[in-house]
Amino acid sequence: HLPPLQHFLPFLPRQLATDFTIGAMGKRKGVSYAEKQERMQAYFLETKEVHTLKILERKLPKVKGIVSQSVKDVLQSLVDDEKVDYDKIGSGNFYWSFPSKAVHKRKTKIEKLNSDIAMKKQKIESLNKEKESLSVGREDTNERQKKLQLLESLKSKICEVDGKLHKYAASDPKVIEEKKKAIKFCFENANRWVDNVFQCLSFAKKKRPDLKDKDVLK
Repeated sequence: HLPPLQHFLPFLPRQLATDFTIGAMGKRKGVSYAEKQERMQAYFLETKEVHTLKILERKLPKVKGIVSQSVKDVLQSLVDDEKVDYDKIGSGNFYWSFPSKAVHKRKTKIEKLNSDIAMKKQKIESLNKEKESLSVGREDTNERQKKLQLLESLKSKICEVDGKLHKYAASDPKVIEEKKKAIKFCFENANRWVDNVFQCLSFAKKKRPDLKDKDVLK
């Protein structure tokens, strides 16, 4: 009975061992999209060279276990995320990502995070000071508890009085006065229109004496 082939990996040529390991991994489970991105970016950083899409589609399946059909899509995602640089020279497209840029990007990100942390700490300190200043005179004493209970009692009474006022709102002198004004306004307007009707009736009868009132009103 022969041992598994994994036992012979240390004795195999490097490329053959890599191909075998990647092939074994591919049989166990598929490579996730995020892992493909990590592997491709690692390849750029390791080689420190400028590549074309055709070169990547030829090398990445062997070196990093990324199938050639997905290389273009994964590469574009890295370009969109600014993890890989890109330029078009003539009719060719060239891609690269050097360790110096990755280091600079990480450094910039760390500086931004440190700045955000400092701002958050400053905000927390400011809020704590504001809390302390607002807490003065608001200590939880027996006197404060009594005042709070009195406040709640007064609020309850105010709500009760408001309910009664709403119930008798129709009898409010102000409301009654407003209704009187509205009635007077409507009465005056009705009288004005009655006068207008009689004036029209009189004018029509002058023009047509033979007409009766009921005929004109029709």
